[in-house]
Amino acid sequence: MADEQFNNLVADYGRKVLHIAYGVLGDHQAALDVHQEVFLAIWKRWGSFDSQVNWDGYLYRTTIRKALDYARKQRKEKHLDPEFEKQIPSDDNPQSRARAGELVSLLRRHIRNLPAQQAQAFVLARIEGLGYPQIAAAMGCTEPTARVHLHRALKQLAHEMRDVL
Repeated sequence: MADEQFNNLVADYGRKVLHIAYGVLGDHQAALDVHQEVFLAIWKRWGSFDSQVNWDGYLYRTTIRKALDYARKQRKEKHLDPEFEKQIPSDDNPQSRARAGELVSLLRRHIRNLPAQQAQAFVLARIEGLGYPQIAAAMGCTEPTARVHLHRALKQLAHEMRDVL
């Protein structure tokens, strides 16, 4: 029974976890690694979860935290920032595509450097498109707290990217 419930959880939320991880990391293989880490961690603790778990909130928090941890670990191992985005929005102008890739890459690096709660609020709001009630529920905090985290993230990102915007 537990195996079937776990398999249903993966089937129901697997794509969402992968999408969130990709939104943070911008790398499909890295997102797959985080996807696996998230569900492996859940499987190891499967017996400790009760039937009232808010899986949406739990998986948002866990995925973003693990994606940020993954990015920090990769950065430490490589000692280099990632190169420009390989997959960028299609545009007929190569210079526009290169600039867009550069900006996306830079934004992702700055997101990874935010405090975890700010990064989580930013990803949920701007990448996932959630409103404050959903962000608060996913983060396990109040709406005003979610607003503060997002405001601080936006302020920090604007400061970090002021020279390129």
